[in-house]
Amino acid sequence: MFNRLTNYWYNRETEPEPTPEERAAEVRQRRLQQFQQGSAPDTPVEDAESLETETSPDEETSCTYKETTAADEAASTETDTEIAASTTRTDSVMIEKENPDVRGETPTSSLENQSKPRVVGSAVVTTIDPASLEEDNPWGEWEETASSVQSTTTQVDEGRTISLTISRVFCVAVNTEEQPSCQPRLLTMLLDTASSTDTLSIDILDEVLFERLSMSAADLRECQIEIGGSVNCPIEPLIVPYLAGCIRRCDFELKDNKSQQHVDTLKKCRCAAVRMIGIVLLSNDSWSPQDPAQQIVESLISGSESSLYDSDTSFIFTSQILSEIMKQDSVSAEDLTTMLRPVVACLTRKTTMCSLISTPLTVSILNALNLLVANKNVAKIVPDLPGWLPANPDNGAAYHNTFLGRFLGCSTIRRDMMMSDLNRYVSPYFNRSTVINQDISQHSSSQYQQMLDTIQTLTSKFFYHLIKSEAKDRTLQWIVSCLDANRNKAKLVASFITSSGASDGFMLNLAGVLLKLSIPFLGPMNNKLCTIDVRFCGPQSRSLFPQTTEDKILDKIDGTEISKEDLISLGIPDSFNFISTCFYLTHRALQLAYVSPFDKYRRLMKSLMETQRLVQDMGSHPFNIDGQIRERFETQFVEQLEVKTHLLHPDMIGHVLLFYSSSANWLSHISTDCDSVTVSDMKSSLIPSCTPSRTLAMVPNYFVSAFCQFLINIRYFAESSLENFVSENLDHVITFLVLFCSPTWVPNPHTRAELVEALTVFIPNERSQSSVSTTNRETALCMNSMAREKLGSALIRLFVDIEHTAQFEHKFQYRFHIFELLQYIWPKHSFKVSELSLEVRGHEEDTTVLFTRFVKLLLNDANFLLDEALHNLEEIKKLQLEQEDLETWNALDQNVRQNKLKTLADLKRMCTSHNILSYETVNCLRYMTGRFDGMSEEAHKNVTYAFVTPLLVDTLVTMLNYYLKELVGDSQTKYKVRNLDEVKFYPGKLLQSIVHIYINLKEESSFVSAIPRDGRSYHPALFKDTAAKIRKLYVPEDVIADLLKVSNLAERAVTSQEDEELLTDRAPSNYLDPILGTLMTEPVLLPSSNVVVDRSVIAKHLLSDPIDPFNRQPLQMADVVPQTELKDEINTWKEIQLNKIQEERD
Repeated sequence: MFNRLTNYWYNRETEPEPTPEERAAEVRQRRLQQFQQGSAPDTPVEDAESLETETSPDEETSCTYKETTAADEAASTETDTEIAASTTRTDSVMIEKENPDVRGETPTSSLENQSKPRVVGSAVVTTIDPASLEEDNPWGEWEETASSVQSTTTQVDEGRTISLTISRVFCVAVNTEEQPSCQPRLLTMLLDTASSTDTLSIDILDEVLFERLSMSAADLRECQIEIGGSVNCPIEPLIVPYLAGCIRRCDFELKDNKSQQHVDTLKKCRCAAVRMIGIVLLSNDSWSPQDPAQQIVESLISGSESSLYDSDTSFIFTSQILSEIMKQDSVSAEDLTTMLRPVVACLTRKTTMCSLISTPLTVSILNALNLLVANKNVAKIVPDLPGWLPANPDNGAAYHNTFLGRFLGCSTIRRDMMMSDLNRYVSPYFNRSTVINQDISQHSSSQYQQMLDTIQTLTSKFFYHLIKSEAKDRTLQWIVSCLDANRNKAKLVASFITSSGASDGFMLNLAGVLLKLSIPFLGPMNNKLCTIDVRFCGPQSRSLFPQTTEDKILDKIDGTEISKEDLISLGIPDSFNFISTCFYLTHRALQLAYVSPFDKYRRLMKSLMETQRLVQDMGSHPFNIDGQIRERFETQFVEQLEVKTHLLHPDMIGHVLLFYSSSANWLSHISTDCDSVTVSDMKSSLIPSCTPSRTLAMVPNYFVSAFCQFLINIRYFAESSLENFVSENLDHVITFLVLFCSPTWVPNPHTRAELVEALTVFIPNERSQSSVSTTNRETALCMNSMAREKLGSALIRLFVDIEHTAQFEHKFQYRFHIFELLQYIWPKHSFKVSELSLEVRGHEEDTTVLFTRFVKLLLNDANFLLDEALHNLEEIKKLQLEQEDLETWNALDQNVRQNKLKTLADLKRMCTSHNILSYETVNCLRYMTGRFDGMSEEAHKNVTYAFVTPLLVDTLVTMLNYYLKELVGDSQTKYKVRNLDEVKFYPGKLLQSIVHIYINLKEESSFVSAIPRDGRSYHPALFKDTAAKIRKLYVPEDVIADLLKVSNLAERAVTSQEDEELLTDRAPSNYLDPILGTLMTEPVLLPSSNVVVDRSVIAKHLLSDPIDPFNRQPLQMADVVPQTELKDEINTWKEIQLNKIQEERD
């Protein structure tokens, strides 16, 4: 049928289209002939001469009905009687005349009040009144009267019934006979069809529709007639709304009709109308100046602010029609593609109006596109449409101008937001009421988040339909190209360059779309994750991803580089499944999406807090201050609210956490499955091996780093989402973080430092002002078996590894997070750390022992940080004293004063950092040397012994004595700056930590005996002065008593120290260590320089510098040669000399 109708239409197109003047002349001539032959003319004879004027295209497009006189009505009545007598349908006419109620008419007396036609059928030339198109529901009256059709049509013959039905449905006529009242009042006269028949039938229905649709606006004005009916159905000049109206009229009548004959006719009429919509779309360009595809689009987006139509031609109704067309077996795939291509193209052009503000229109366009591309034949044409790819695919920002990018660009985050712009900003989303009222701002933000979620869901559905069709590869390539063009957004510096790529909102939406596509395989225990192929980013991979030089998680195993050939030996698949592709694309999108907006949000919050502090200093509320400060506050508040609304969308954060927890469990399994490219079972227990699988060398490092950064940012800005996350999923996350903290799994210490910082989100943050509980996260961390077994040793190892691999300033920041975790887990997992300290016994002078290196570095850090902090405090004190001398200060040159103020600000900043870090370092010494409930005496002794070995004890004691003296002696006044809290200096708190270290180590004789050996800081009154100081701080008396015990033990050790000094003075030179000049206790020979030194002295030296101090040759403790004979000789001499000293005392 489609082919026949198409051929009919194309053959018809070959005939030349008559001009409006020619058509008007033809119509006039035909009507004159009809009138002369005695048949019923289409228009009054007296109007024939004015036809040209009425139908001229240059005239106005509307006219009114002519008023009829009483004489005209009388003539019309007589003419009606004559025609009724001569018609072949006399019975039908008589039935209608005798039974006016059959047509739904009123009695004769009422009919007299109705307008009477002047001639047969009262055909009056008229045009379409545009106002009639604006009626709220032109079908309402039709629906009310449709129920009377059956009673009317059952009393007429079959042919007339069909003719009336077609006339009623399609609002057309081929004769001017008066119609029943249930018929439309206005019909279109089909002159071509009327020349060959006076009855409408199903057989000629296609030709009838072609003639009706081929009529121009001028034709419709000329051929509009008014015939007896009472239903108000204005003539519709547009093709698609007209056919949609025909279908709707069929549907109304089909609801209540019981007559099978009438139902069959209506169904055929409906099929013809639906089929005709397909035909006109198939030849869309042939209907100029009308554009049926545009009309379809307007009806699909009806209800939005952009639609030209009302809800009468609604999306649901139009979508049903299109669905019927697409499901017809007679429509070939090629015809369907040709038919719907202009519709899809028109919809894509409409995307230029998409935005979050115009969400109804955006949703309508997406719904329409999803309806069409659900058909795979339609979906495959989408990548061929204009606007699929930007002119420059390497320009990340250009993807905004693609029709896919216009959906992704819907966001509350300003595309051109500059942090330095403090000019007043009028937000399209939030006004001043949202700034003043928190409830309003939360409600508005929630509404926009719902809009964002709706757009993301529909956009992901659109991508899904494309991926399920032949457009899959080109759609995935679009995503890959977009991500690659915006690769610089992974760099923090890119957040300062707004033109460097797509907007933050765009990237967040793209990540959100990919997350929604990932939902079917998400869940840490979802076995669909087993289909992910780890070789996706491997060498020579045939995936869509471009080959890059980005770092991978693993680059060597047991110190041996993993070569490209090793990885290639695992195989190179020809293609990858969609789950693998979606998994890697989502990871990449999340990496690019969150760096810039989190950085902007952090800076916005900082600026907002600074403004609030400024207002507080002024002693007022932000809204009670006029002028620039208030304007700046409102601008900053609105900007952060815009970013927060999209960035911290709770549903999306939940999806990201679910994705990352699934990824964490997959990474844990793939790293422990020996060289397997897929996971065998996601539900299997994790059994870590000694070495990871080499497949980790194909996993990009950003899988780990982006995950860690996301957790860290969520901890600060959306902590409740993290706390409310499923505990079971948190367990998988913790297992992954702890497992990958091992240097065997992740050799890069910087990545491991990120993993440690990510683990801090599971413990309370003392500095945070958040009221969100951490119970759920703490429970998950404490119950995790991997954390109990491996976390402590991983933290100690990282502390040591970053000494020579991290930049100086980063080193302390990394160790700060290690301190946080160590302090939390020490009371719970200290027994595991104590196992590390066991290595020290028997290897006290071995500088390669891990725990020894840890303690040495810890003492070095404490010494450096405390020294720097006190020095900065002293310099700050000097500058503050200069400021207090106003006369001298004001006399200084302005530039000098500014430089001094800048120096003061820099000193305060550095001092704050050093004070925080120094306290955490000293506090680490305090709790690691202490004993907690559940810790055995043996474990405690193992740990404390590691701190007081001959290598370390003097360093520890010297540091403690010095800072104890500085905090309680006369020097303490140098550090009393104004506003100690500003620089985070709390001397009382620091003093108590140092006191507890003395008390914790008082049972170690080597520690006590080393106290008086420090001649620089120790004096007998030091501990008594300290006791008096801490008593003022309300320290418990038992602590003070323990400190005084330390003092007594130190005084007793003074005598022993004096004996050691006398021995040193009397000793032969070959008994003295050549480096420090002290009496050797265990002499050893350095093989390269052939020098004899004390073992403890050379061990201390090698701890920081592994070379022979006498010839700069490499040296290890294992290389030294013990001098047993010399040692025995020294011990014998010492015994003799001590006896002599005792006799001298006596």
